Amino acid sequence: MSMFGRMMPPLGAIVVGALLSACGGGSPVHDRQATPGIAVGEPDPATLATASFIDMARTSGCNETRNRLFVIDGKQVFWDHAGRCADASYEQVLFGSKPETRLCSRGDTIAGPGMSCTDESVRALFETIVRNADQPDLGLDSGHKVEQLAFLPPAGTTIAYETVARANLSGVTARQTVVIKDQAAWDKLWSRHAAGRTPAAAAPKVDFTRKMLVALFAGEYGNACHSLAVVRVAAGATRLEIEADEHDVTTVAVCAPVVSHPMQIVAVDRTDAEVAVKPVTVTGIPFQTADATNMSGIHAAGTVVVKDALTWAGLWRQHAPGRALPAVDFAANMVVGVFMGSGASSCYTTAIDGVARTADRIIVHELRSVPGPDIVCAMYVTTPAHLVVIPRSDLPVEFATEVATR
Repeated sequence: MSMFGRMMPPLGAIVVGALLSACGGGSPVHDRQATPGIAVGEPDPATLATASFIDMARTSGCNETRNRLFVIDGKQVFWDHAGRCADASYEQVLFGSKPETRLCSRGDTIAGPGMSCTDESVRALFETIVRNADQPDLGLDSGHKVEQLAFLPPAGTTIAYETVARANLSGVTARQTVVIKDQAAWDKLWSRHAAGRTPAAAAPKVDFTRKMLVALFAGEYGNACHSLAVVRVAAGATRLEIEADEHDVTTVAVCAPVVSHPMQIVAVDRTDAEVAVKPVTVTGIPFQTADATNMSGIHAAGTVVVKDALTWAGLWRQHAPGRALPAVDFAANMVVGVFMGSGASSCYTTAIDGVARTADRIIVHELRSVPGPDIVCAMYVTTPAHLVVIPRSDLPVEFATEVATR
């Protein structure tokens, strides 16, 4: 079901949400807790220019898909980024204490993939890191200290989120928003949320070395006609912005007179920036699928908005060469689409599962399905994509990305 069909009442100025004191843990939305490292200790700011690396990562191109910085032993930095560039679409670099000091690099170039090192003494270290880039400790042993730097992407960038929990009943009955960054606080919050349930469900697993949780609780209502849903997560100029819609249908529906406590908890990449929840009101927009496939001819991740027949024909030739072009009346409609890019296995899919209008824009909701740790996938490469037709509009179009693990 589309997120725009499962909405819940406005959160108001929840940017200053209350402490979850009743739960014995958590942080207010202004939490600025530092990201914990794999080992104790902080890099020496006198020897490592972390601010320069963060500025480099935020302002560089080709970083829409992946953009991560790791400090190693307080003296080196590993940068792992990828994006939607035609050339050099990904790169992994090991730096010295400054961005100007590139020790080793691996990436996509005009000549093809390649690796090089200006300092051969760190090649073995770099090769280990590259092989284990998905591990929190980068595959390094206990003799190394690894810390991921948490930073926001450029303002306006859509940030993928995963719904960890969503319900109309909760043991947390007070209206509040909480940021959770460690296991102890998460255990206490979950215990409070699940209080009174038999059997008691275990708290969903969260990797707090990479993720943090934002928990939204709408408070108590006397009927079942209220809903709450995260609409979009994006980077602001200085803070992480969670857009949420609360919906009250008591004026148009018959509601059961039962107590409800709408809530949603989402996981996002860790950041030390302030978290703000912005209330939005959305209205669903009907859409029709023009094409949905796991084998698009477009291998770069991205989104599209098409408003004319010529552009549509050119896009279709890239996306589905040899297949008949679906007819679209661009006087009344337009096409929006999402492309997951190459590198996914058979277990990865993407779909537009909702389109909605706010007062000043259109939001397209993309739902990506990814395999869980115990899922076996056929290892052929796929390029999932979904194109839909919606009523034509001159409003700007923004995309929201939700990830669902199956």
